[in-house]
Amino acid sequence: MWRVDDLAPKDGQNNILSVSERDRYESIRAPRIKQQYWQARWAVRHALSCYAPQVTAQQWQFSRNDYGRPSVLGPQLAFPLDFNISHTRGALVMAFTARGAVGVDVEYIQRECRALAVAQRYFSASELADLRALPESLQRARFFDLWTLKEAYIKACGMGLAIPLGSFSFDFAAPEIGIAFDERRKDKPERWRFWSMPLSRSHQLAIALGCDDATQDVAIEGIRLHADGQLSPLALDGLYESEGAS
Repeated sequence: MWRVDDLAPKDGQNNILSVSERDRYESIRAPRIKQQYWQARWAVRHALSCYAPQVTAQQWQFSRNDYGRPSVLGPQLAFPLDFNISHTRGALVMAFTARGAVGVDVEYIQRECRALAVAQRYFSASELADLRALPESLQRARFFDLWTLKEAYIKACGMGLAIPLGSFSFDFAAPEIGIAFDERRKDKPERWRFWSMPLSRSHQLAIALGCDDATQDVAIEGIRLHADGQLSPLALDGLYESEGAS
C-alpha cells in the first residue's frame, strides 16, 4: 500500500504520460483536479516500475474495462500485477498485488456527512441496524469504516457502483472483518480479505483483496512516495483485517 505526497509536474515530466493522458491533462481547467490527475498517473507509473524495473515509467500501457477500471495492458510481465488508486482531500493512495484483484479506498472523514441518512439509502439492513445500535458518538467512525470497505470491495470487483451497495454486508462482531452476500450478489466470502485502518486523524483507509485462496498469509507493506521520488517505509498502525472466511 502506497501513500503519495503532493506532486506537481516539473519541466519535461509530462513526457512520462501517454499522448491521450497528456491531452486529458491539458484539457483540465481546475488546478487542483489537474494536479491530482498528473500526480496519480505519475505515481502509478513510478510504482509499477519499482515492481518491474525492466519497464520504464514511460513504457506502461493501460486499458479500462466497461466500468472504467484501469488495468495494466502492457508490456507483458512474467507475473500478474493489479493495482487500484483512491484519492480524497489531502490523501492519494495506491494498492498493488500479484495475487489477484485489489481495491483501495480512502476518505476524508472530517467532511460534513449525514451518516445515518446515507446508510439508510445505501447500506444493507444488517449494517444499518448495527450502525443504529451504536452510541451516537461512535456512529460516524463506523460509517466511514463501512463506506471505505464497501468502496474497496466494488473497486476490486472492477464494477464500481454497478454493484448495489446493499447486496453485501460487513460485520465487525467477530475479531475479524466478515463479509456476507445476499441473493443478488453471487460471490463467496472465502475469496476475500479486507483491511481497515486510519491513515491519519482525518482519513480512513480500506483495502480489499480478491483471490482464489484468501486464507493464505498476506503481508501488507506500507510505502511512502515522496515529492522528490524517494521512497520510505510507511507505518500501518491500527491495521484491522479479516481472515479470509466468514
